[in-house]
Parts: sequence; structure tokens; C-alpha cells
Amino acid sequence: MRNGVLVCACVCLSLCTPEPATAQLPVGEQVTPAADAPKAEAYRLFLRGLYLESADDISGAILAFREASEIDQETGEVLAELAKLYARHNLGEEAVAAAQEALARDPSNQSAHRILGLIFAARANDRLGTPDDAAGAIQHLEQARDTPLPDLQLELTLARLYLGNNASQEAIGLLEQLQEDEPGLAEAGLLLARAYEQAGRVADAVTMLERVVENGRPTSRALRSLAELYGRDGRWSDAVKTYERAVERNPRSARTRRELGNALLRDDQATQARDVLNELVAMRPNDAAGLYLLFEVELDLRNFAVAEDIARKLGDVEPEGVRGPVALAEVYSRRRQHRAVIDTLTPVFENAADRDLRPDQVAGLLGRVGFAYEQLQDHASASRIYERGLQQMPTSLAFGARLAQAYINAGRLDDAKQTLQTVGGHHAENLTLARLEARVLGTEGDVDAGVDVLRLALEQRPGEPAAYLVLATFYTEHQRYDAAVSLLESAESRFPDERAVLFQLGAVLEQSDRHTDAEQTFRRLLDRDPEHADTLNYLGYMLADRGERLEESVSLLERAIEIDPHNGAYLDSLGWAYFKLDRLDLAEVLLQQASDQMVWNSVIQDHLGDLMLKLGRYTTAIAAWERALAGDGDEVERSTLERKIGDAKRRLTP
Repeated sequence: MRNGVLVCACVCLSLCTPEPATAQLPVGEQVTPAADAPKAEAYRLFLRGLYLESADDISGAILAFREASEIDQETGEVLAELAKLYARHNLGEEAVAAAQEALARDPSNQSAHRILGLIFAARANDRLGTPDDAAGAIQHLEQARDTPLPDLQLELTLARLYLGNNASQEAIGLLEQLQEDEPGLAEAGLLLARAYEQAGRVADAVTMLERVVENGRPTSRALRSLAELYGRDGRWSDAVKTYERAVERNPRSARTRRELGNALLRDDQATQARDVLNELVAMRPNDAAGLYLLFEVELDLRNFAVAEDIARKLGDVEPEGVRGPVALAEVYSRRRQHRAVIDTLTPVFENAADRDLRPDQVAGLLGRVGFAYEQLQDHASASRIYERGLQQMPTSLAFGARLAQAYINAGRLDDAKQTLQTVGGHHAENLTLARLEARVLGTEGDVDAGVDVLRLALEQRPGEPAAYLVLATFYTEHQRYDAAVSLLESAESRFPDERAVLFQLGAVLEQSDRHTDAEQTFRRLLDRDPEHADTLNYLGYMLADRGERLEESVSLLERAIEIDPHNGAYLDSLGWAYFKLDRLDLAEVLLQQASDQMVWNSVIQDHLGDLMLKLGRYTTAIAAWERALAGDGDEVERSTLERKIGDAKRRLTP
């Protein structure tokens, strides 16, 4: 480092050995005994400079080159050699000045262009580099290219600069020619693959990397680059095999092991991914990125207790970071422990300045906390959180839509309208905003106007299944079941592989008391996707609630819970099936868990009340039914609940 300029090692290494004195004369012509005395003296000083540098007398060499350049001012070659000397000894600014002097004498001097290009390239790669450094490097290196044989360092440096400045076509032209001249040069192949990728020619990039990997002994970097491209193309099995080869090449590379673990996870090999990442964490216990990926694997395997332990370890490794708390909150969210999500993340965003969090990180935390409040039916708190989010990101569709949703749920329709109007100015003709606008209209009693809004949205996007689903949901919410069924049947014929359409069709058929048709629809969906948890739950609960085929109902619901073991709705469904089978001990465990998780859900509280009545626990039954009265009121009759409470109270009377 000198004067704030650091010349990179690749520049210094290429210039560390002075060129032989006979390779290039500094005076532009062959010196003979008959040459002019000044030119002969300049040449003698030039040779002396080379000798003194080889003897580590740098000051003497600089002086000799300077004297030679002053004697013979017709050529820039001596100054170019002086620039090389400065560069070899990491004197960047002096090298630039000498090379620029050389070009002032001879604008076409390739040596001077070369040294300036390499120095500017080194600056461009430094974190303090500027776009002008890259532009200058490209300009000088292009001037220095006209040589009989390719200068590999120059060509590769120029190619990297092209890539760094999104000049992929220029890089491709240069590198394809270099591949012809030097077909075994792996670095050129790697750069050419990057250039193809940058130009959108992904297939060509893969082919080039495969060629690099197949020829000779591939480097870990080449293997990783190819594996990354396989992953981008969704070829996770090929990515796994290639990352495994990269790990063999460089077994101590934490990054490569992380990438292998990620590829295994994406290739549905979570158990193998866990093994790889456990090895990584054993090797590097404080590798935060490795810990987070291992956390994702355990979460994917539904090992929530293990995932929680890893999340806490991650918090210890990064005490001021955000990944630990976010990971812990994700575990709580999967368990439906929404209050714990709030308690974990609120202190993090409240101390965002101390943690030096980016605005997008704060927004992510606010979004998670707001969602947790929504799940607790605390719409007032959710509104306050989303208001903060919208203040931070005034044009955010996500925060605007969520805030409008929270206002609607809280009965603040005027605030919802204002929010939709404001956000709609930034996101015109958005389907989510149309859905919320229709919901406001429906809540105000103008259902037809809401339908008109959603019909227009559907006309604007006839190729989007979501537009059909949104309108069908609105029809269903306002008991227009025939219209919903007709629309969904049309959507199914248009989008036969869209599972959400088939699921919603089954739900609407059930709600309109077409139970046989609903069951057939759900079974068609399960034939396509046996692990569709919502369908397993819906069909299982439908059978249980009607008291039909209860053993099959239990089997369906157990499969749903295996997929999502902490889903309160699923727990209630299975508990209700056990209740219908008179397996009251099993029913009690599940219905109590569901009740604790979803206190506001009137149906779930009603189920628990019925169970407690059957167990003779009248006080507990009354408390459950009172919670049902205070809850959302969906699918329950207030008069029926009041009658149940009255009957239970009479049983308590001596």
C-alpha cells in the first residue's frame, strides 16, 4: 500500500521479473557503434537500470531509467519500463504517472497501455474502486491487445472487466477466441460460462462448464459453478452429484458443504442434508450460515425441538444478528405459538438501530409480528404493526393490503377504504386490492358491487386461476353457492392441474349440502396428491361430523396431522372424530390443545364443551361454550349455545 493505492498480486507477479534487455530496445531502433552518442548513452542507462533492479537497488534503477528517458525523449519505452518497475514494487501511483508520461510521448505504446490497464483493473476490484477505474482499465487493455501471441493475463483481466460491466457480448467474443487459441485454459472456460449465463445463454453455459469439468482435474470452483447452474435449472440431482465432487476436491470448504446441504434439501434428501450439515457444524461450530441451513433442514423434517435448539445456538453465535430470533420465531409459528412469535421478535425491531438492521430486515420482522397478531385475532395490534410497516415502506403492496385487511377485520371500513385508495395509486389493477375492495363492499351490504369489482378483475386476467378463486370465495362468503360452483367448474376445465381450484370446489359443494359431490371431488384431488393436508382434513372432518365411516375419518385426519402436527384445526377435527367414536380420552387431549390454540374459534370451543359435558365436567363445559359465544360465531347458533349453557347450569344445581 502506498498513497492509498494497492496493486493486486496478479499485476505484481506478472511484472516481478524484468524482461531481458535484448528483448526490446527503448530507443525505437537498433543501437550500433555508429548510433548517435545520446541514444547509446540512453541504452546504457536502460541496461544499468535493469541490472540495478535485479541487484535490489531500486532507487538506483529508478534514477537510471529517469536519466535514460531524459536523454532520449523520442520514445516512451523507457518510461513504460519504469512504470513496470514501479508496479513490480507496488508503487501504484508512480507507475500510473510513468505510464501516462510514456503515452504522452507515444500514444500507441502497448507496454504503457498494458500497465495502466492492469493497475486500473486492480483498483476496480478494490472495494474503494470506482466505475471510472473499470472504464479506464478496459480502454487501456483494449489498446494493448494487438500482440502476435495472446497475453493471457491481459485477456483474462479484460474478460473479467467486461463481465463486471455487463458487456457479455464483448466478453464472449474475446473468450471464444481465447478458447480457440488456448483450448485447455480452464480459467477462460469458466469465464466464458459466466459470459454465456450473463447473456441468458444458460444451456451454453452448462455445456461449457461440463467441458471444463470433464477435461483433466477440475477445480472445486469449476465444480461449484456447474452445480450452481444445475440448481438454477432445477436439476438438483445433478447439482448434488457435482457438489459432492467439489467437496472431495476441497473437504475443508464450509461454503461447498453448505451448498451441498442446500442442494440435498432441494432434492428432497433432507436426511442426507442433515448428515452433511452436522459434519460441517462439527467441523466449524460457529458457522452461522451452516447452522441456519441445518435449522431449515430440521424444520423441514418437523424436528421442532431440535430446530429450536439450533435457533438458540444461532442466536448465541450472532448475538446482534437477526437470523437467530427469526429462526426461533419460525419454530414458534410452526407450532402455532403466536404469542411467543410476538415476544421473540418485538424486542428485535424495537432495537433495530442498536442491531444496525437494514430497513428490509425491520420490515420482515414487522410482517411476521403483524401476522402473529392476526392469528390471535388481535386486529387492533395487527393494524398498529402494519401502520409502522407502511410508514417505513409507503409503497409496499404487502403492508398496504395487510393493513387494509386488519382494518376490515377490526370494523374500521373507512380506514380500509383510505388505505386501499392510497396503495392502489402505486399498484393499479392488483387482484389482492380488488379482493379487499370487494370485501369492504360486501361488508357494507353491497354484494353486487363487490361481484362487479371481482368480475372486472377476472376479465382482466382470464389466464390466472387466482382470479377465479377470489371471485368464488366471495360468492361463497355471501351464500351464492350455485354461482361459486359454476365458476369453479369452469376454472377446473380451464386449469385441470390446479389443485386449489379442485379443493375449493369440494369445499363449496360441501357447504351447499352436496355432500356426495363434495366427497367425490375431494377424492379426485387425493388421487392426484395423497399428501394434500387440507383435503385430508376437510374430508376427514366432513365424515366425522356426519358420523359416517369414522375409522376412515380418523385415518385421513391422522395423515393430515402427520403433515402439520400443530395445526389447531386438524387437531380439533381428529378430536371430534374420536369423540364420535366415544374414545373420550384421546378426544380430550386433542380438543384441549385445539381450544388452547384457537380460543376465538367458536366451533372448536363448542366441541370442547360437548366433550366436557359428556365427561360430566359441567363447569368446564360452560366455560368452553361461553368462549364460543364470545368467539367468531362462525358455524354455530347462539341460541343453541345458550341452551347448552342453561342445561349445564341446571345440572350443577343441587
